Amino acid sequence: MWNDASPSRNTQQAMKRKAILRAAAIVFTRQGSRGATLEDVAGSLGVSKAALYRYVVNKNELILACQEEALDIADRALSLGEETGRTALDKIRIGLTTYLVEMIAELGVPALILEDNALHGAEAERTYEKRDAYEMRMRRLVAEGMADGSIVATEPKIAVFMLLGAIHWVSKWYRPEGPWTPAQVAHAIVEIASRALDADPATQLTTCLDPATADHQKRKEHHAF
Repeated sequence: MWNDASPSRNTQQAMKRKAILRAAAIVFTRQGSRGATLEDVAGSLGVSKAALYRYVVNKNELILACQEEALDIADRALSLGEETGRTALDKIRIGLTTYLVEMIAELGVPALILEDNALHGAEAERTYEKRDAYEMRMRRLVAEGMADGSIVATEPKIAVFMLLGAIHWVSKWYRPEGPWTPAQVAHAIVEIASRALDADPATQLTTCLDPATADHQKRKEHHAF
């Protein structure tokens, strides 16, 4: 009986909207939110532009939705880091790694940072405020790390911009069909980027990205699902 149950109409609508957000995040990141159109998003899904209007009013709403989704993931990931990290640097590493893995899984690519003036209206202002609040949390962690000795003396604002820049550039080159899993990429990028802030850096990196090993691990993770 349970196996034959069909998703409710609301559940189906939510699933379709999620698919649209994922497609839009990829299109906006690779083509730019200004240059990309709803036709581009519809084309990537193999549907008509008219079909999208059942789920979104216009491109601005879609950009906002992608931003909100990305910020929610970022906030949850950073909270996890704050709750479980031993030092401030640990908290940052956990937060960024979790964020990047979940972003690839949920939206396909990181979509937190878009071009200036890509958003419009009161909703956009609230989104920018949430983004700024997230960056401030990160800066406080950098300052905390300088105090607890896990992070070298630095300018928190520049440090955060460097870390987020490294994280979001993944969207320009990562491809799911490649040899590396989201987890491998996330750990490698965060480990390399955060090493610049580490007051006591390890003598070698721990993430293995050997193509043969990475491909085997990716197949193993795929079959696990």
